[in-house]
Amino acid sequence: MTDAEFHEALGRIRRRHWLHYGAQALLMGGAVLATGPRMAVGAAANPRLATWPLLLLLGALMPVVGALLYAVSRSLRPNLRRPYAENLRIYQARIFLRDSLLGLLALPLLASYVVTHAATDLAICGGLLLVLGRLTVPSAPTYQRWLLG
Repeated sequence: MTDAEFHEALGRIRRRHWLHYGAQALLMGGAVLATGPRMAVGAAANPRLATWPLLLLLGALMPVVGALLYAVSRSLRPNLRRPYAENLRIYQARIFLRDSLLGLLALPLLASYVVTHAATDLAICGGLLLVLGRLTVPSAPTYQRWLLG
């Protein structure tokens, strides 16, 4: 693998990293905003919607899904005997799982927006995702550290 091929592959992984954060933010935000008006919060006029048990179930499932994503992510290990392209695919899969796990941190803020309708919750959510994306952007040193670690 030449240096140019490596940097091209890493650039593709980096673009997919940013695309993943954007797509996950749009998916979560769209789902929350679409279901928000139908949720029973506070003294709701429609008591047949049992929102709080559903939110509690979602809150209980979040750590389970997070632990599962983390376990799968940790099992994706490099092997120096593999071809470089396969190690890059495994690294990309690990980045995807890690980004999915970190993107779930925005769900409580989105749930808070449904309850409070405060635009600051959406702004903080967007800022959180931008900061997480910036802190975890794939680079050559992080790939090499993963490969040798």
